[in-house]
Amino acid sequence: MLLQCAFCHKGFSVASVTQSRGRGLGSHIQCPKCGAWLGRNKWLTSAKIIGFYVATIAGVAGYYLDNVMHIVTPTIILSVILVGITHIMDHLILIEAPEDQVPNIKLD
Repeated sequence: MLLQCAFCHKGFSVASVTQSRGRGLGSHIQCPKCGAWLGRNKWLTSAKIIGFYVATIAGVAGYYLDNVMHIVTPTIILSVILVGITHIMDHLILIEAPEDQVPNIKLD
């Protein structure tokens, strides 16, 4: 699986990541190409996880319980939509730019 750096826009493998900090959803990784610290948006990642588990629980409840399909079906549909949208939007974001490679920004 290749990840793309939000700073240098170069792809790198998960196996090539050597530096990381933090734990859980707030963890950051360092790009092996440019040294920028990258992370994920906590809200989007949390929404994706919640949507997955709600869809799974609703699916199991719909399988084992009778007469709940009028609640389970829309719940599963909305949860899968939530997972899909948050998965599309959840990319690596720049947490901290490398100190030696700050881009030149022209202000007019």
